[in-house]
Amino acid sequence: MRDFRCGTSTYDGHKGVDFRVLSAAAAKAGVAVIAAAPGVVKGVRDGMQDAFSRETGKAGIADRECGNGMVLDHGNGWETQYCHLRQGSVVVKRGQKVERGDKLGEVGWSGLADFAHLHLSVRNDGKVVEPFTGRGQENACARDAAGAGLWDEAVTKGFPYVNGEILGAGFVGAVPGRAALEHDHTDVRPVTPDSPLLAIYARISNAREGDQVRMTADGPGGLTIRGVDTLKKNNQVQISAAGKKRTTADWPRGRYQGRVELLRDGAVIATRGIDLDLR
Repeated sequence: MRDFRCGTSTYDGHKGVDFRVLSAAAAKAGVAVIAAAPGVVKGVRDGMQDAFSRETGKAGIADRECGNGMVLDHGNGWETQYCHLRQGSVVVKRGQKVERGDKLGEVGWSGLADFAHLHLSVRNDGKVVEPFTGRGQENACARDAAGAGLWDEAVTKGFPYVNGEILGAGFVGAVPGRAALEHDHTDVRPVTPDSPLLAIYARISNAREGDQVRMTADGPGGLTIRGVDTLKKNNQVQISAAGKKRTTADWPRGRYQGRVELLRDGAVIATRGIDLDLR
């Protein structure tokens, strides 16, 4: 199990690249899926509902795991496939010619999807190709990732490789669940003066076994929060939290400042500052 840079941002048997958005709510706002290269629409599907398969089961999506999407034929044996588009968003038809950058539909979570995203597969003569390296799937790992692979060079420079990042963080009155955040990344309980809990949460993507999530905060009246969560396994998405239960009539009013850090092998690889003005 290795991604194109020999990291862990993948899983066994995965045959493409996933481009996530923060939640289904973010996808509902409309996130365009565009053609990666000029070609002809070889096949299309629309009409499948957007539903997280972990909640609804897999029985209704057998042999339709791609959900709503399409395949583009680029000639000379090259194809791209676009999966999990939002129901009703597909705007192309079979046999239609498209140019690079033309809108095909919008990001969704139809088919075998547990989060809102676009799954892009690249194939040549029926074999999966890793677009970041241009290699076949059996030899896709390249630690130095020299060159742009099949991507436009400017795009490669603009979106450097990241293996482990903070998707969200903040002060909350209750620790949010992973599933709830996949539905709506803003679905967190705010802190009020009478909240039973005052906590920091962090939503981490592509965390590795042994990574540490360090959470610190300081507030009025000398209040401090200190917490470290050491991860016991590789996680596609990890929710970590640290906080305190209220033992006084109210939390002190004023400004709270905090920080979340993701550490790997003792070094900080991602960080985010957070603040709260409690009135």
